[in-house]
Amino acid sequence: MHRRLEGGEHIPVFAPCVGPDTLAHLAEAIDVGWLGMGAATKEFEDRISAFLGLHDRFVVATNTGTSALHIALRAAGIGPGDEVITPSFNYVADHQAIHAAGAQVVMCDVRETDLGIDCEKAAQLCGPKTRAIVPLHFAGVPCDLAGVYELAAQHGLRVIEDACHAFGSTKDGQRIGSFGDIAVFSFDPVKVITSIDGGCVVARDPREIEQLHHLRLLGVDKDTTERYKNRRAWEYDVVSEGYRYHLTNILAAVGISQIKRADEFIDTRQAVCGRYSRAFSQIDGLAVLASDFRHISPFIYSLRVLSGRRSALIEHLRAREIDCGIHFIPVHRHAYFASARRGDMTVTERIVDEVLTLPLHSCMREAFVERVIEGVRSFFS
Repeated sequence: MHRRLEGGEHIPVFAPCVGPDTLAHLAEAIDVGWLGMGAATKEFEDRISAFLGLHDRFVVATNTGTSALHIALRAAGIGPGDEVITPSFNYVADHQAIHAAGAQVVMCDVRETDLGIDCEKAAQLCGPKTRAIVPLHFAGVPCDLAGVYELAAQHGLRVIEDACHAFGSTKDGQRIGSFGDIAVFSFDPVKVITSIDGGCVVARDPREIEQLHHLRLLGVDKDTTERYKNRRAWEYDVVSEGYRYHLTNILAAVGISQIKRADEFIDTRQAVCGRYSRAFSQIDGLAVLASDFRHISPFIYSLRVLSGRRSALIEHLRAREIDCGIHFIPVHRHAYFASARRGDMTVTERIVDEVLTLPLHSCMREAFVERVIEGVRSFFS
């Protein structure tokens, strides 16, 4: 129960958009009687492929985005003795997945313009053990992909794009994940679409897809094909390492109901972000993303509060029953990764004390949008 203060109904940072359509898909999946990975999982993968506009690559659904990143790294040949460059400015899931693959994390700074990886600084971190780079598309904003792939070509690196914030974002008219090397998405409860929990890998090499199928389900060689038909293979071999990372029919059914509405969800989020930025762009003491959001699928709306006033703004909004988030605490500040190799963090160290995430929901209520805008404006007035 949220304590009511002076603002009226509580506004959370995140709110899933689920309704009767999701319940209907769940009921249908339960009625089938096959609750594990099955035909609904395959349908969800096919719908992801169609939504992203894939032509020369394939989708492998998993139970989380972190699982997807872990097996993507393994399929890309990343393992013990390797180093992987990734931003410190991210949630720790990427760094844990790199460790789970047996590799070492090397943390890089970000660019102030888009809070994506700084490729010039990443180049300075490349060494004889560097095997891959994992860039984040922060808040759905594509990072410097040209710089990332140029760096990868120069040093022979694999690129595993953390696109967990960017399901539906486009770059040069193509949706993130429909080009490049490997991309990973998340469908956890707070993402643009959710399968309650889930994720996927998008890759182009059929051999790597086969390996991802093995890694996803305990190294078993024939189970994926049979489970896609809602049945199991009783004669099989175990051909590799593997994990229980598969996505069930039940969670896939939620994902199917959500992806059918993905364009609607993205449109409404873009509209809210546009209104926020127009309202806040002229306020001294705030820095907003210079974007009209037409090509961005916004997972979060993030701005920067300057001059050390972030905590005061958070308290001001909290008194009005408006929650805020902080994305992110940089990973190099966490005890477990404090000794990891890293480069200059000048931008990261500055922006992490400024960045603030405002409430953003799919199909967000008009009254909530108005209250958030008025809450921020009233602080600075």
